[in-house]
Amino acid sequence: MGLFDYLIQQSIKPKGRFGRIMLKIMNNAHRNIFKLGIENIDIYENYKLLELGFGGGGVLKLLSKKYNNIELYGIDFSEEALKIANKNNRKEIKHGKIKLLQADIEKIPFSNNYFEVIMAFQTHYYWQNLEKKIEEVYRVLKKDGQFIIVAEKYKINYHTKEFKTENGITELFKNIGFNQIRYGESKYNMYIKGIKSE
Repeated sequence: MGLFDYLIQQSIKPKGRFGRIMLKIMNNAHRNIFKLGIENIDIYENYKLLELGFGGGGVLKLLSKKYNNIELYGIDFSEEALKIANKNNRKEIKHGKIKLLQADIEKIPFSNNYFEVIMAFQTHYYWQNLEKKIEEVYRVLKKDGQFIIVAEKYKINYHTKEFKTENGITELFKNIGFNQIRYGESKYNMYIKGIKSE
């Protein structure tokens, strides 16, 4: 495996010493992306929020500081990410504000209609079977719940074969059942948000 492929693999599933370095870099480098996503969701008291692919746990930490009475959950299939995010959010986890699990997005370990908000930052362009994974997101989202994807545009263009345009990803959301779909972008980043219709 060449260096470039190794770096991509570490981005997808960080592990070992280099994986720990990558997770730290992600937490710091993605702050503008985190901000873009948080600005475009509505969060109210007693909401349950799930982050898909939490990496180093930076988004969940930001949300735990910003909101007092919400439940924060995260899943990631990287064991290294789970270790680092647990360490970075030690206090919040101890007080029961954040719960982290190692799990695959194709089999989210929660019951139907569980979350008011589900978020994915800088990760969906790595997902194989994107449609299947978003259908699983739809399953665990409550009626009128919000799902938002936020990512750097150049990474989508590089890694994604399907659903890489505004029309493509919007049509995918519609076909799965989301409504009130909103797509937005800045110079470097994009987001798409949909509401579960039933």
